[in-house]
Amino acid sequence: MKKYWISSFSGLILAIILVGCGAQGATGEVESLSPDEMRSHIEENDTAFILLNNTEDKEDRTEKIELVEDKINSISVKEINAKSPEMLDNNLKPEDLGLKSIQFETLGFYEDGKLKDYVSLRSVDFPSEDSKEKALQEFIDNNAS
Repeated sequence: MKKYWISSFSGLILAIILVGCGAQGATGEVESLSPDEMRSHIEENDTAFILLNNTEDKEDRTEKIELVEDKINSISVKEINAKSPEMLDNNLKPEDLGLKSIQFETLGFYEDGKLKDYVSLRSVDFPSEDSKEKALQEFIDNNAS
């Protein structure tokens, strides 16, 4: 009987941990999408945060994703890289996915399929990394409500 209770208790603890991890996975992180997934996401959602990368440099792409992940807590951000093999092989542009008016290397906020606001993530657009991080945080605070 004692083994039964220990097994049940262990199972309950494991379930709580897995549920907690699953809840964290839904928000507060950047999810990279394929072109078809991005097109569907824009069409099916009233609002969307989209990170548009444009690099073949894996380190640069990862740096921008991590910068955004460090600032978001309760929102979901979708990412696509315009220089991914899927985009290049199919000669796709962001506009083909429903991403109109967005610039490369930015985090944009879409409402009803239209770009409402965006913030640059290019270092050349800011006098310092600190000012870039502040602009990103302000953008998220203003649009995540």
